[in-house]
Amino acid sequence: MRTPVSTYRLQIRPGFTLQDAAETVPYLKSLGVDWIYLSPILTAEKGSDHGYDVTDPSAIDPDRGGPEGLAAAARAAHEAGMGVLVDIVPNHVGVATPVQNPWWWSLLKEGQQSRYAQAFDVDWDFGGGRIRIPVLGSDSDVDALEIKDGELRYYDHRFPLAEGTYTEGDDPRAVHDRQHYELVGWRRADNELNYRRFFAVNSLAGIRVELPEVFDEAHAEIVRWFREGLVDGLRIDHPDGLADPEGYLRRLREVTGSSYLLIEKILEPGEVLPQSFDCEGTTGYDALADVDRLFVDPAGQEALDALDTEVRGGQAADYEDMIRGTKRRITDGILHSEMLRLARLVPSGAGLTVEAAADALSEIIAAFPVYRSYLPEGAEVLKEACELAVRRRPELADAVGLLLPLLLDAGSEPGAELGRRFQQTSGMVMAKGVEDTAFFRYTRLGTLTEVGADPTEFSVAPEEFHHRMARRQAEIPLSMTTLSTHDTKRSEDTRARISVLAEAAGSGRQPSPGCRSWRRCPTGRSPTCCGRPSPAPGPRTVTGCSRMCRRPPGRPATRPTGWTRTPPSRRSWPPPSTRPLTTLRSGRNWSPSWRSWRRMVPSIRSGRNSCS
Repeated sequence: MRTPVSTYRLQIRPGFTLQDAAETVPYLKSLGVDWIYLSPILTAEKGSDHGYDVTDPSAIDPDRGGPEGLAAAARAAHEAGMGVLVDIVPNHVGVATPVQNPWWWSLLKEGQQSRYAQAFDVDWDFGGGRIRIPVLGSDSDVDALEIKDGELRYYDHRFPLAEGTYTEGDDPRAVHDRQHYELVGWRRADNELNYRRFFAVNSLAGIRVELPEVFDEAHAEIVRWFREGLVDGLRIDHPDGLADPEGYLRRLREVTGSSYLLIEKILEPGEVLPQSFDCEGTTGYDALADVDRLFVDPAGQEALDALDTEVRGGQAADYEDMIRGTKRRITDGILHSEMLRLARLVPSGAGLTVEAAADALSEIIAAFPVYRSYLPEGAEVLKEACELAVRRRPELADAVGLLLPLLLDAGSEPGAELGRRFQQTSGMVMAKGVEDTAFFRYTRLGTLTEVGADPTEFSVAPEEFHHRMARRQAEIPLSMTTLSTHDTKRSEDTRARISVLAEAAGSGRQPSPGCRSWRRCPTGRSPTCCGRPSPAPGPRTVTGCSRMCRRPPGRPATRPTGWTRTPPSRRSWPPPSTRPLTTLRSGRNWSPSWRSWRRMVPSIRSGRNSCS
């Protein structure tokens, strides 16, 4: 097996094609790069720059250079003695424009009779035999539907018509009611969606590559790359979304001729890859976190903790309580459809209503310390999460006790679907509740909240760093080490500048009035979750707390809020947190809190302490 020493990632898009990548090879070779690393190259949504919304896995995107482009890039790399690593996306496909995705178009046109029906993860019973598509402004917008060129149209959206469901002159609304899909208001996605997505992205539909026939069709083009010697290794996007990551990696290893495989997997501190995973390692977020902390001065922790407590109104941040709140905000909000689908799998004889089961399952997921289990590996983690859920909510003891044996059963038989699907869901909640929410609220030092990190760990001593690197060398010597990726929130040079604040804080320097004017940071919970009040009105903090996240007068304290849930009479655009960026056009002046940033920018750029 050929393995890389160093890689250089190239974002392949219509503006930088595979042919362009081929031309960069001599330059990259001169830098000492060992392999070129290509972003997804299969056919994606028209105009997509990232390529993770694949619409046709059977061909290389012509807008990205097509098969000729890959041949050119591979030839240039191999002639220079370099390898080729390609990013693939097995968990989902792009469905934003149905006509661009032949699998999805067939599903919408033919429903459960489509040859691709088994490829998608749809709960047909919950939808009454139809798949719900949340694209309408509101449910009443079905009156805006029209029939044109043999298709159902909603403004620029195009949908197929099933055979025999339309004759000239039929009312479009009546025709819509005869289809295998149901167009619904977009706000219903939080609670009533019946297909699996990538996180909460409605336009990325999950596919079931655990089925051999689906795997074969989705990977036929990828297998060709290895058969013809074009590609030397793969980076697998989001394996935690798969029903059976272990089985997937085993099958992928077989069809690629035991080539180099990396998985985009976030390991929490102390977590290791399952022994059963047939791959060389991860894409390196775990190494990134250790390298970051090596350059954070531990002497600054006390001062930065004190400042963080001050801007929170004197109450120190409780990270465990924070992520419990942010995870529950996700399970009760944008991913509630997924929690309800899990709850519907609980046997009726268990004596739990769907909502009660969803509440207990959400509490267990909120207590999960890692992205997911890979049963039977991770069974102890699941048990500990259930114990923590009961300690937090003693009234859920009976429900959790009923659910635990069901969750531990994640085999291949039909009765184990709850256990399998729970594992796919826990990673979604972790990503959205922690990485995309709590990380922007735990603000004592921005370096600590990078993807794959635990922000409660402030720094790593050189001795501990060397110990961790020795363990990596012993356990996963071919795993990737990275400092920046397309998923990191900040580049390594920016993080280095932020880390300097720990040195300044450790020297006894006091933060500037501009820092103190940020006032309170938000808590981890929704501003009205669990009965806690929202922060007092005042200047927005660096984390982006704004009026749209506060409870308006008269709003019940137990009702979740946010711009998408605010009544139209109270909603405005742009959202309040973005308005300061638009004021220059109208000639209005910046607010004092925004002016304080001007003084900080030069010092940030130069790497000096911005709070001195």
